[in-house]
Amino acid sequence: MDWRERRDSTNINYLLQLAAEEGLSTADCLQGSAIDAAGLAGNAPLQLWQELAVIRNLVAAVGRPGLGLRLGQCYHLTSLGLLGYTMLASRTLADAIAVSHQFRPLSLSICPVTLVELPEGLEMRLDASVLPADARSMVIERGLAAWCGVFAELLQRPFVPARITLALPDPLAQALYQGYFSCPVSAAEHNSLLIARADLTSPLPLANAATQQTCAELCARLCAGLDEVQTPLARQVLQVLMRQSAQLLPAAVVAEQLGLSERSLHRRLAGERQSYRALDERVRRRLAERLLRDSRLRLDSIAQQLGYAEAASFSRAFKRWTGQAPAHWRQVQAVDALDPLLSVFTPSITASHRHA
Repeated sequence: MDWRERRDSTNINYLLQLAAEEGLSTADCLQGSAIDAAGLAGNAPLQLWQELAVIRNLVAAVGRPGLGLRLGQCYHLTSLGLLGYTMLASRTLADAIAVSHQFRPLSLSICPVTLVELPEGLEMRLDASVLPADARSMVIERGLAAWCGVFAELLQRPFVPARITLALPDPLAQALYQGYFSCPVSAAEHNSLLIARADLTSPLPLANAATQQTCAELCARLCAGLDEVQTPLARQVLQVLMRQSAQLLPAAVVAEQLGLSERSLHRRLAGERQSYRALDERVRRRLAERLLRDSRLRLDSIAQQLGYAEAASFSRAFKRWTGQAPAHWRQVQAVDALDPLLSVFTPSITASHRHA
């Protein structure tokens, strides 16, 4: 477990929201975490050990069974960014879960997840052995509740697990869990949620094969970076920008994630004959073109995926990159894709089209 792995501040913000509801101050919650509360507003990157420190502070102050269940209710598909879109467009719930497992670095899980195929369905196990004992209940509760909420959003109907097993130390909380999850809950050696096969094979209402494929390819690129860039720091910058493509990241934020000052980032990129602005626009243009060409997402949805507050801002940026409005660019790409077919079946129409 790499506790220095960096994530955005989504989990921390949800923890602080719950702490405020419980009357705990932000200062008390962040004690010992080395987190600057002012930096959270800008979604500054944080390491996993810092999230764990906040969890332990919250548990120490307000620890009781069920607190993590409330925390898990904060999570939605939108919390997962591009990964959430990819899951939403998947064919079945099983496909959506496979996607989330494939691109685990883009998920918000703090502990390892294992998928176990059983005759009655799929068991998702959370490995709490990487956590200190005092943090396990909250993290496991959060994970199970978040899964149930996300699965209900995917299915667009209530989701009830086939069963829950828990290795948590408080047997008195079993009735609480059974009431919350509306399914059998039993003690076991591992913490798990079983998804019935009927739910796994249930078609998702918003499935779209083309969109799912496009988003999955983008997720893969977020995890791997762009292959054409070979210089080491530029590749790291691209990986950060693609991983957090739903935000407009200033150079200072990216520099902090890479453990550099902003000045050092610009100087070292210049040494690689790169610039931060060019890399940032490269990522946004590539993602925008792929989403415009290969998906049916509306312009406002694409703008949101790229961190723009409104479609108009995205349209201005895209026209600056390409010289064309995004809607017109999409139309041209669709016509160009048809040209080879037109030349086979109706050469005269193709010729008139090209000379129009």
